[in-house]
Amino acid sequence: MKKNLVIVSGVILSLLSGGITAQTLPDGYSKKLKGAKVSVVGDTLIASTGKIERKWCWNKTGLKTISIKDLSLNQEWGKERPEITCDWNLPGAINPNSQATFVSLEARKSDDDGFINPHLELITHLRYDSARLEIQHVVWVFPDAPGIRTQLRVKAMDGFNPEGLPEKETTRNYFGHTLSVPSGQTEYVPLDFSVKNERLYWGYYNNPGSRHDQSRDMLKEERVVGYPVFQDEDINWASGVGVDYDGNGVCVVKESHKCVNQQGHNTGSFYAGPKGLSVTGWGLQPKEIVTDRFRECWATWTIVYEGGNDGMQLALKRFDRARYPVFPERDIMIINDTWGPADPGGAQFAKEDYLLKEIPLLADLGVDVLRIDDGWQINPWGGEKEVFLPSYPDQWKNIKAACEKNKVDLGLWIAIRRAKQKDLLWNLEDANVVTWKVDFDHLNNREAFENRFKNIREIMKRRWMKTQFSFCPEYDDPRYGWYYAKEYGSIYFQNIQEALPEHLIMVPYHVLRQHWLMSKYFNSNKLQVLLQNPKRVDTRYSDADKHGHGYCFAMGLPFIPVFFQSAQYLDEAGRQELKSLIALYKEHRKEMFDCYSFPIGETPTNEAWAGFQFINDKQDGGYFLLFRELHNQQPAHEIRLKFLAGKKLGITDIRTGKTFTKQVSPDGMLEFEIGSPADYSYLKYKVLE
Repeated sequence: MKKNLVIVSGVILSLLSGGITAQTLPDGYSKKLKGAKVSVVGDTLIASTGKIERKWCWNKTGLKTISIKDLSLNQEWGKERPEITCDWNLPGAINPNSQATFVSLEARKSDDDGFINPHLELITHLRYDSARLEIQHVVWVFPDAPGIRTQLRVKAMDGFNPEGLPEKETTRNYFGHTLSVPSGQTEYVPLDFSVKNERLYWGYYNNPGSRHDQSRDMLKEERVVGYPVFQDEDINWASGVGVDYDGNGVCVVKESHKCVNQQGHNTGSFYAGPKGLSVTGWGLQPKEIVTDRFRECWATWTIVYEGGNDGMQLALKRFDRARYPVFPERDIMIINDTWGPADPGGAQFAKEDYLLKEIPLLADLGVDVLRIDDGWQINPWGGEKEVFLPSYPDQWKNIKAACEKNKVDLGLWIAIRRAKQKDLLWNLEDANVVTWKVDFDHLNNREAFENRFKNIREIMKRRWMKTQFSFCPEYDDPRYGWYYAKEYGSIYFQNIQEALPEHLIMVPYHVLRQHWLMSKYFNSNKLQVLLQNPKRVDTRYSDADKHGHGYCFAMGLPFIPVFFQSAQYLDEAGRQELKSLIALYKEHRKEMFDCYSFPIGETPTNEAWAGFQFINDKQDGGYFLLFRELHNQQPAHEIRLKFLAGKKLGITDIRTGKTFTKQVSPDGMLEFEIGSPADYSYLKYKVLE
């Protein structure tokens, strides 16, 4: 992919020749990309997307943020803090009195080799002679995005000594209390916590299969009120924080594999206090800083929003999609994963005779991809004898022929740490693999991250826009989190099944509840959700049998639906019900994928009205997907909608074809009807005025 590169070369030459040491930024420098712009005015570095503007001033220690401005509101967030000298630090190496030497400033148009959207990448290169470290401060500026991404890249100079430098957050005992001791800081936002504000921290758990009951929600939220903030709030579990000032504010997200219950690799904490908001956690341990190349630290998103929590959700999702775009030709699909009927094992469903019967039935339903889960490889779980090449006598020949005949694509499950790259490349070419389910990963150091995604990028470049990855976050290992690595595909959700083990058995309202919560701060079109056959579920542990196939499959329509069951086990009525719904969904899924989805109604409890609202980028149309749960006694119910207060809507019932007009109340309420419990409504709407 082409990249336009601009370097302030005069500064570089003077440094390399041993001449004058530059102590300031190159005044007058400017670079544009559509609505995005970076510029230097005096000692101030400015980055603007057209929606948000951020300013840094240059001083002896480096770059310090002095302003965050919402350009739509003309509202500036920030308060000058003379005691702050730099956005980053590393206790014991880079401190407020450290002297930074400016090396260069580089700006270029980039799309990360086509993996993400075009943006301006601004790199300010500094050197700390006393610490024997070089720092690149990297800013990604996406045109018209509501946020800006920042990141540190670090390289050691000869003589760098990592001993005694912090590897992660630690604690200290202070008069009998345990207090947090920050690790290296990666980001600073000069927010004012002395005036009226609220802080909302949130994060998602990993190991989602072990959270499949009504007491273990996937989402953790903590709202903190009260001002001024006199001492730091230290929050080590959250991936994001929204700081709200009477309905408008700033949202800050750590781009890392952090989860509420899995800290991962030096992911740090948020500290909100008298000096502003600090984000720690370099994602590098000092011993991982090397002399031969720059290594990446965790990145941070700073996003402005208006309109309270709803507006924050929308701004977050808009920026997330700029950072992690969906490529329809690569990512939109309905997947069958063969592990679905497991009881508790599922390797028998990877056998060739089973697959050859399954493929034409999947095609008849409208499923796009057969993804063969564990059991297709040579010597499954055979230790050193396990090889990720097909164990079938004719290798991929017969399965591939059946897929081509029935117009079904092929996907594969892999245990990524046991699979050799050369074998994956062979399968890619021979079987035309369109999606890979990546399992049993363990990302606990910087080398593991670098090797994993280097190999994944190589595979994807071999078949550009024709293959992608879904990352499995199951089990309590450091894996991918929810705001990381999504440029390569999507995240695989809860491994829920029809039979054993008992704790994974599908309960419809549990599934709907977790889907509903996931859609709050996460773009649904980046999540693969698993949809089971409700008529095969053990009734000792579930009321799934009281729900229709359509109801249970519709719970996956805001996401990437995974047919986690067998087409061979459907009765004729179930087959026709699913076939009809999938055909309707396929007429609308491209438009739905282009929308942002939000949870609406009540939190699912098995007696609620709950659902999802899809909103297109212009906010003049979208979809409603509503569920009247099994024990709900209300055939009609008012639901508060997002961003539609006072609007007149033209609505089409997708299942029946009926059209009607409804007026949303000034406070955003609209009444809907579903005649029977355990039924759903699938609607399309258009704003008429």
